[in-house]
Amino acid sequence: MKKKIYILIAAMALMLGTPSCSDYLDEDNKVGATADLTYSTATGIQGLVSSCYSFSRGWYGKEAGLGLSEMGTDLFNYGYDNKQKSLTSYNLTSVSLDDNSSDNACLDQYWELFYCAVDVCNTALKYIPLNTVINETVRSQYMGEAYFMRAFYYLHMVNIWGAIPYNTEPPSSVVTDATRVPEEVVYSNILADLDKSIAAFNTANYKTKADGRANYWAARALKARTLLYAASWLGKSSITINADYNGKDLYALAKAESEAVIGSGIASFYDNYADTWSMKNEDASKNKESIFGVTYSPDVTTNVNCIPYRYRTNASGSALSYNGLITRTGYSRGGSAMLLMFVGMWNNGASDLGNNGNETFVRVLGESTSYVTNIITKSKVYVAPTYSPYGRGFTRYLPSVYLWKLLDKYRATDQRTNATLLEAYTIAPGLEKSSKNYPSIQDTAIYYCPLDGNSAEGKAKQAWAKGRYRIQFMANGDIPVFTSTDPATAKPTEAAKAKSDVYGDARYNSYKIGGWCSYPGIKKFLDDVYDPLYPTNDISSRDAIVLRLAEMYLIKAEAELGTGSASAALATLNELRAKRAIAGKDNSLSGTVDINTILDERAIELCGEQQRWFDLKRTKTLVSRVKAYNAQGAASIKDIHYYRPIPQAQLDAVTNKSTTAGTGFWQNDGY
Repeated sequence: MKKKIYILIAAMALMLGTPSCSDYLDEDNKVGATADLTYSTATGIQGLVSSCYSFSRGWYGKEAGLGLSEMGTDLFNYGYDNKQKSLTSYNLTSVSLDDNSSDNACLDQYWELFYCAVDVCNTALKYIPLNTVINETVRSQYMGEAYFMRAFYYLHMVNIWGAIPYNTEPPSSVVTDATRVPEEVVYSNILADLDKSIAAFNTANYKTKADGRANYWAARALKARTLLYAASWLGKSSITINADYNGKDLYALAKAESEAVIGSGIASFYDNYADTWSMKNEDASKNKESIFGVTYSPDVTTNVNCIPYRYRTNASGSALSYNGLITRTGYSRGGSAMLLMFVGMWNNGASDLGNNGNETFVRVLGESTSYVTNIITKSKVYVAPTYSPYGRGFTRYLPSVYLWKLLDKYRATDQRTNATLLEAYTIAPGLEKSSKNYPSIQDTAIYYCPLDGNSAEGKAKQAWAKGRYRIQFMANGDIPVFTSTDPATAKPTEAAKAKSDVYGDARYNSYKIGGWCSYPGIKKFLDDVYDPLYPTNDISSRDAIVLRLAEMYLIKAEAELGTGSASAALATLNELRAKRAIAGKDNSLSGTVDINTILDERAIELCGEQQRWFDLKRTKTLVSRVKAYNAQGAASIKDIHYYRPIPQAQLDAVTNKSTTAGTGFWQNDGY
């Protein structure tokens, strides 16, 4: 008989001074819930290892994790209803905002979540060797997984906060002081864990993708990323405190690891880049290009999708929930929120497409609203297949002028432009000419044009669109998305202004079609499948692909640049670009490769995949590129922002607070 039980794991004072945290697992309750007995069973130890992964669902595919990894970069601006604007404007403080969801970086809750995750990994590493029921092969596999996940969480933490406490054992009692370990030490420990993981997986011969679990090649891919991060951020040719890395060039090691993964056969490319993101291929264990991903169940109502409850408890002792920016739909329905994050307000964009837009577009929430009446023929048209893949228009993120221009630059040769940018919305077949304000509408309803609306070509397109569809230019024209085409100064417009000489009325005086609400989207995370009864989803079963083959080429190219071979880097970039080329087109680059070339290519390939802030941070280009490409943050960003603030709740929990960096437990400079 299966029943839900608590797996109690001793916690540390680092987790806000509380004595325990809970992870929820379904497993056979045959011997009780004490750790020694539970983890001596096959199901108990299997459940413990599985729980090591559960915390990753609080970061990947979630709004708050996306904010900390993509906002405040050169790639995205915040939209009208963004819930983490302070991350782009760089008005961050250490204040723990807890349940606030209007503008919350959730740093306090991520500190808590990641250290809880580390505790679970440490508990697994303690009990796996003690379990006598499982065989040696399974034991090696489990050890490989636990070492991998501990390294995985620490890599995120060291890149967010810098020097951090590093724990290798589950604490047995509450500790009220904490030691922040230098970043080189943390990186050394991460690499040591990955080496142990690789060795354990090799012993178990666990080298294939299976149900979202880490494996030998995933560990080597994560090691390649870690080596690149360490080489670029630490600015050292080797990690001198680790005998295995002392005197060894980290860039050369990163190149070797990435080459090994590329040659392993663990992953391959789709001929059609868009297939990488199709929901038909969303399963990270089956997606051809995926190496490792965070999995979500196809049934978003099952508890397997839920992240664990918090360490912290309420007055009655019950575990608190994480912020809704992390859980999205709470603890009853779990999944990825990425389908909501990059789409503008297409579905109720003022009244310019008809009766409040409903005659041509409709927010499809259920069967009763899945039909739209043609105002000419009076026939009811089923619109779900057309509109459901567009998402719900949450106006969280829009691509910056820099990203929009970069993708447009290679439109003629590179598949990734059309597979990434959502530049037009079409009406459902059967609604042709069914618009009061666009009586000649045929298929296109809204088009986002990457031109200056005041250019000769822009004016010609504006004239052609009149009566046919709404056109919004990058800047200028009747309804501009941005205030300028200059990436250094461009901000999303906050209201579209009527031009009486063009239309003679004020129907464009609306924030809903200003650039912060109406803009080109990123479509790689949108669902292209739907439930006929509830076709517009508020959560997705899409797995989050964390490590994939294309990144290995990008790591190899940057490592080659780091070892002084720009020509080799160019050749590697062109290998990848050949895979992404439109059939029959030359998609290669020429000229001299520098770090900006690498960052451009990473932008095209990886935009939105929760890596960009870390890329700019580790390459020490964050400040310069935000000033050059993100006007929302340019005025405030400075060097202190290479680190996030230590949450005030954590500082309040320790007894060895210090005002001097490097001694006791201190706050990062500037906060």
